[in-house]
Amino acid sequence: MRLRSVEIENYRAIKHLKLSLDPRLTVFHGDNAHGKTSVLNAIAVGLGAIPTELPEVSGIRFLKTDRRRSARFVRVMLKTTDGVIWERQEGREPQHRPGEPKSVGVRSLREKIRALAKIKWSNQVTDNKS
Repeated sequence: MRLRSVEIENYRAIKHLKLSLDPRLTVFHGDNAHGKTSVLNAIAVGLGAIPTELPEVSGIRFLKTDRRRSARFVRVMLKTTDGVIWERQEGREPQHRPGEPKSVGVRSLREKIRALAKIKWSNQVTDNKS
């Protein structure tokens, strides 16, 4: 699974950011204190649902200090190159914006991850037999 884009709202110093990612390599560079680590941490929170599929592993969640002051919610939406969209959010949910694709949610993401793991596992077993 490769990320195509990330959308971040009310996360630390980021009010709203839509960022396209190259599926092969994206490099963040810039002066100190300009948000590079905040973007990476927001992506980590967005991906935080994935490790929970492993035994005895917990995912990364929003911290109390991550939400911008006076903001009612904090949200990270991730999109993959194969069309999977999901978000992690905390706080009062904003209205769905017209024209914006709906995310699959963490439950559907987990189902997709389990399906991908089964496919990869069965392919490895088949490959090892040949």
